[in-house]
This record gives sequence, structure tokens and C-alpha cells, in this order.
Amino acid sequence: MTQTPALSLLRSSRTIGYLFSGGATRTIFQVGVVETLDALGIRPAACLGVSAGAWNAAAVAVGNLHRLRPYWRFFVRMPALDVTNLLREHSPFAWSRIHERAFNRYVGNERIKSATTLPLIVALSRLRDKQQVIFDVREAADPFRVLLASNYLPPFYTHPLDVEGERYGDGGWTNSIPYEELFARGCDAVVLMASKGESEGGLYRNPDDYEHEIAPEYRDRVVVFRPRHRMPLNFVERRWSKVSPIADLGALRAREILLGERHPETDLAATGRAFSAHLVTVRDVARRAAFWRKPRRLASR
Repeated sequence: MTQTPALSLLRSSRTIGYLFSGGATRTIFQVGVVETLDALGIRPAACLGVSAGAWNAAAVAVGNLHRLRPYWRFFVRMPALDVTNLLREHSPFAWSRIHERAFNRYVGNERIKSATTLPLIVALSRLRDKQQVIFDVREAADPFRVLLASNYLPPFYTHPLDVEGERYGDGGWTNSIPYEELFARGCDAVVLMASKGESEGGLYRNPDDYEHEIAPEYRDRVVVFRPRHRMPLNFVERRWSKVSPIADLGALRAREILLGERHPETDLAATGRAFSAHLVTVRDVARRAAFWRKPRRLASR
């Protein structure tokens, strides 16, 4: 077995943090990555989730990595549109309810608060002052509410969630890849799983920094896993036949990065323009919005 520098780093590290960035349905790519890491004996000491990546982070933190594919299959098979939801949330989208059903079945607040659960951290964007706030989910009164708040993105959600007296939105609005937080919490290496393809440019951090390069002081301790190209998967794809191959793509891509293998299947790429969370449409709109014109800082809770 070839031992690449990435694999050598992870095997020699004592405290590894897993960073699950956002990307809506495309975050199923992360499922294949963590499956390969687990098969190679790499285990996390802490999980940090942002936006849709928070659900994967929670499942891994409670020890349900082996149930991530069933989790996703269950989630995507539930209808996301429900006209009766217009009365409850003033929206035809029922994301809150289907997230709750899937979360309760495969994770649950009780498991998160268990003594055996890994440190679980979730990043949110505080709407009052446009700052990112980091939550230790195990200490939250309602862990599910914290995870859901990190996913708040109009028009799919119409009412921002109130968490302990503050309103929050999608964590990716301020920083989709806060790897510095894991190092600040004692990790000596970070696995960063991103949805933006290498051929699309640098890493997406926020609407003002969508060509991000890892800071020099961390570069040698961060292993980045992302697809070669823009994934052929829409933002809100619900067909399991379209979604599940992206998990396989993540597994093969991880083998390329960790073992030096070459898999032609990882050249899979989108052939046309598709709506893409954070990377195209939302990014371009957000850059012009006044919301983003004020300075943003990182705030730990």
C-alpha cells in the first residue's frame, strides 16, 4: 500500500478534526470520504459541521458513520414539497420536518448528549451583526435546533431560527471552512471536506472569499478532500439514483489522495450550468447584497 504524505500526516497525528463544509445535497460526497478514512484506520477526535455538512458531522460524532448511506437514502426519499406547510412555515418547502424525521431516526438529541459522543461543533451566522458563532452542540438545550439553524437559507426556509435568544442563519454565509477553530481546540491535523471542484478554483469560504487558499501556518496540517470538477448534482436533487454515485465518487477521490491511486471515475463532471449552493448563483447574488458589506469576525460561544 502506497503511503502518501497525506496518509502519513493523518496516521502520525494524535488529534484529528473532521471539517464537514456546506454544499446542500452535494455534501453526500463527504460520506464516501469518511468511509475510506475509516477503512484505513483514520478516526476523528472532533467533528465540525457547517450548513448541510452539520448533519454528516452529527452522525459521525455519535458513532453512526456506518449508517450514513441509509440516513441519506431515507432523507432524499421523503418529499420536500408540501403545500400544507404554507400554513405552518409560509413556504411549500418542508425541509425542517424531513430533517427532523431523519435526524431523530439516525442521530437524536439523546445520542448527541451522550458521554460517548465526540465533540460536535457547528458554525452558524448570527444575523444581528453578521458574525460567525461556533456552538458546542453537546451543551445546547436543543441540539437539533442548532443544526437546523446552520441550514437556514431562503427561499427553502422562510423563518430564521432563534437559538437561545439570537437569530441565526446558514453558517456558510460567513465561513464555510473554519479550519482554524479545530486547531484552536487542540487538533494537530484537520480533514477538510469541500464540495467545490478543484477545476473550479480555490476553496469556497464565503461570498467575499470564494477562491480561498489555506493559510500558510496551517497548510501542512490540513488534508483537503474535494472532487476534481464541479459535481453533476443539483442543489436540491432528490433522486437516490443521482445522489448515491456522488458518495462513491467521494470514496474513490479519498483513495486517490491517501493512497496515490488513479480512478478515471473521478473525472466525473457536470456538463451544463446547474443551480449550485454557494458556488454560483448564491455567491453572485450575495456579493452584491448589502448584507455582505459589513466586516465579519469569528465569535466563539
